[in-house]
Amino acid sequence: MAFSKIDGINLYYEDYGTKDLVPFIFIHGWISSSEFWRNQVENLKDKRRIIVLDLRGHGRSDKPRVEYSIKKFSEDLNSFMNKLGIVKAILVGHSMGGMITLQFTLDHQEKVEKLILIDTLAKSAFSVRRKMLFIISQVALSISYESFMRYYLTRIYRKNYPKVILEKTLEKVLKNPKYVVKSCYSSVKRFNVSQELASITVPTCIIQGSESFIPLSQAKYIEKQIPNTYLVVIEGAGHATPREAPKKVNEALEKFVKMENRSR
Repeated sequence: MAFSKIDGINLYYEDYGTKDLVPFIFIHGWISSSEFWRNQVENLKDKRRIIVLDLRGHGRSDKPRVEYSIKKFSEDLNSFMNKLGIVKAILVGHSMGGMITLQFTLDHQEKVEKLILIDTLAKSAFSVRRKMLFIISQVALSISYESFMRYYLTRIYRKNYPKVILEKTLEKVLKNPKYVVKSCYSSVKRFNVSQELASITVPTCIIQGSESFIPLSQAKYIEKQIPNTYLVVIEGAGHATPREAPKKVNEALEKFVKMENRSR
């Protein structure tokens, strides 16, 4: 457990395993934190180097009143890797974290050994209907922060996910400052790298829950655009796949890391 000062901001992180191995760096999603990956950490920390961190504005990292953007998160990750002397990493990103790792790969492909995207998008505002949902969500977020977050969590997790865990998750989520949540939400809404995906040549794995609110068509779109890609669909899992189906996700991670490159 440690902090790294990046651009005047303290970022909380945890670093496990053998330092001479290419590390996994796990990037959590919107309103989440490094705790999201606890099942992956426990499974992998004795086998590989594992790093989890709290993005600026999240978890135990500093939460300045500034604009938050996918691009800035990518810059933070680059500075973080430089500070720790990490030349290359296997990046794992969930949801907004997947957007960040996509942006980072486009910005610094030479620093990415492999890329793992979990329940994410290359472009958020891809339809009139989804644009309207974003607008309605922003209004709802302004009216009742707690009600919006409670509703959002019911969409993230599958319907039969334990309510006790959902309530504990809600308590943690509500600790995120509203200004951070709204700024990140706006950045997610604007995100679009769909026309740049073909330039990504690193081996890529896409993991998608079959019951996620993000359509499977989005995962298949990314699969078609990135030349060297492997798609895994986790049946019965919702959007929070690493928490809902940790064993299957861990198996997919380990299998993919051991795979030889498979270009099309």
